[in-house]
Amino acid sequence: MGTLGNGLPDLPPEWGEVVIPDDPAELAEEAERVREELRAEARAARRAAWRARWRRRLHLPERIDDPDQPSLVLPLIVLAIAVVITLLSLLLIAWPGLTGSTPETPQPGPPVRPAVSAPANSTPGTAPTTPGLLPPSAHPPGPTP
Repeated sequence: MGTLGNGLPDLPPEWGEVVIPDDPAELAEEAERVREELRAEARAARRAAWRARWRRRLHLPERIDDPDQPSLVLPLIVLAIAVVITLLSLLLIAWPGLTGSTPETPQPGPPVRPAVSAPANSTPGTAPTTPGLLPPSAHPPGPTP
């Protein structure tokens, strides 16, 4: 790299040819892109500082998976969630009013009558007989008591 004669060094060759426009409004689009990149970097830095501040307050390592500083935070969080879920399920089972109401007393239905069925050896058209009773045609004539 040489100098332009004014004591300043030349631009690096990897930059290529640098063109300076006569009207600065031509650079507005590129300037907006650069500003957006700078804003994104500033947001990321603020987020990282916020996380680091809370990590220091909670005495957490910089990285959770750091093998040099193993942390009990993740196992304790999992254990706490499991205990809370277990207690809630026990509460739902044991609390009588939370699971729904049961009927106080069942309402009685109509009386149950025993069913009489025809024996398997009867033929259609004949009256069914019950054991110990005579069929209607075998009754002796006369008054019935």
